[in-house]
Amino acid sequence: MEFRIHWFAVTIWGTTDFALKLWEVWFQKSLGHMQPQGYGGRLYQSIYKALAESKLYCAPRLATDDSEQHFHFELPGSACEALHPKLLQDFMLALEHVERFQFTRLDLAWDGVPFTPEDLEQAGESNMLRTYARRETLSFESTPYKPREDGQIGHSIFRMGSRQSSRYLRVYNLHGPVRLEIETRSKRADTIARDVLVHAPDDWAAKAMAHLRDFVDVHADYWQEFIQGEARANCTVTDARTSEMSRISDWLYKQVAPSLSVLADVYGEDAVDRLLKTGRRKRGKRFDSLLSGGNHES
Repeated sequence: MEFRIHWFAVTIWGTTDFALKLWEVWFQKSLGHMQPQGYGGRLYQSIYKALAESKLYCAPRLATDDSEQHFHFELPGSACEALHPKLLQDFMLALEHVERFQFTRLDLAWDGVPFTPEDLEQAGESNMLRTYARRETLSFESTPYKPREDGQIGHSIFRMGSRQSSRYLRVYNLHGPVRLEIETRSKRADTIARDVLVHAPDDWAAKAMAHLRDFVDVHADYWQEFIQGEARANCTVTDARTSEMSRISDWLYKQVAPSLSVLADVYGEDAVDRLLKTGRRKRGKRFDSLLSGGNHES
């Protein structure tokens, strides 16, 4: 069984010159020169590209002074495979000396796991899964006549979670050996990266396994063989729903409450009730994920 980092994305506060210097020192030998593309994206004014679909986003559109300048490195799976794991560890240790940085995505992958997508699909049906993902996000697909990359026929995939949440898991056999892959995003990705990547690459699999077990466990012998006795990390990260509700509450108390009190004092508290009814009619679907409740990940 082999473990690898399959996606690596980090935002670092600093100028474009600093970004290009970091790239030259750490990644240019393996992934080539960063080439400007002449356009922007993702709220950045400039995009650079190098080999293996690696990208650098620079010059944020909303930055008003040098203290707000930041840039974003994005290394997808093919780029990560071109880098020696020790280089990623050394880069992570170097980042520890940077004033401000935050990982936005980190994907972890295990190749040659001792179970199949069908095993996990059956575990879900038999209530053998312990997971924070909502049950409705579990899915299984099978294409019995689709060729795999190793020449065999028949491809299947099991999915758990949502790509809009902080964790999303896939188990599939398209490449041949069965791969388990978990995407982590936002604060979750940052927490895991800081816990895993600072260690020697030989220790990554065990450290990453602990975080995987925080998301899912299976009551089956093949899962015990897979986890090899590794304990859960018991890592608590404030979920997106709680963070968003906190942001809305802060804004209401700081910006809206004074005006709302004037409205109530002048027109009576019935005016507040009418305002709430109007808000419920107009809020649309953008708040559905907050109203659904619970602490589960979607």
